[in-house]
Amino acid sequence: MRQIILLFLGFSLLHLTSPLSGQTSDAGLRTELEQVYLKWRESMIRRDAPTWAATITRYRQTIIRNSVVSERRVFPDAVFKSEVQPPGLDGLRLLEAQAVGLTAHLVYFGKIDMGQDKELVRDNILKLKFYRENGGWKYDSNRISRLDSVPEVRKALQEGKTPSFLDEPEYTPPGTMPPPPPLCRIPDHKAGFKLQSLGYQTSVSMNGFNHDSVQDGLDQQILIGGLANGHNEITLNIKPVPVPQGEKASLQFRVYIISNDPAIPGKEVLRWQAPETGAPAKITLPIEVKP
Repeated sequence: MRQIILLFLGFSLLHLTSPLSGQTSDAGLRTELEQVYLKWRESMIRRDAPTWAATITRYRQTIIRNSVVSERRVFPDAVFKSEVQPPGLDGLRLLEAQAVGLTAHLVYFGKIDMGQDKELVRDNILKLKFYRENGGWKYDSNRISRLDSVPEVRKALQEGKTPSFLDEPEYTPPGTMPPPPPLCRIPDHKAGFKLQSLGYQTSVSMNGFNHDSVQDGLDQQILIGGLANGHNEITLNIKPVPVPQGEKASLQFRVYIISNDPAIPGKEVLRWQAPETGAPAKITLPIEVKP
């Protein structure tokens, strides 16, 4: 299942760097954003819940809270129990400080240390995202771009060159943030689903929350709001897509009650499979849970 506390996400860059030197930066913006991030980081290290709440966006705080309580853990205590450390900024080279509308980011290159073994620390790219709330900047989340598959990009950055990918949409603040989602209920049971969707784009809705859709793949996610004792309902929204050559469309969906004790296996409470004649555009499935 997904680790959501610090939201460290890795992916590969496909763009080479240009032979320019220097960096794009607004010194005042950089200073302001770094102060916010370092204050948030210190709150994580010191396990200071009030400062953590004061320095992170309402959107991200709500996302994290919903995920924590859905796993039947205590909020905000569970926020500070991750073994992953928020990276420091010492020794990192700033590539860009940029603000668009109510959003901003800082982009760095260098050795990003999250508390892992030193031999695993590599030169990669770190992006810190921010949102302006109530007249001040708040830290939102970060993204790490791992450069193992593009050594030419890593080498060019190590030589001090400026990356051309900073002009790409991925490296442009979006200007606005989505509104915070509603607070989910504290469930009677932690639950998750497994969804295998081939030849369909399938999304799951439950408790008023929509989960990421799955297309031509297998995914498992924690159900936001979990399961309550008694009657529950879960909805699949299904859209046919072209089937990969040589494959046959199939859709399988399972829901499990999950224990926080890894020694206890999950208990299946729902299994559904689309008929061979084709899946409906939408189906709502009941789940009955005994206390």
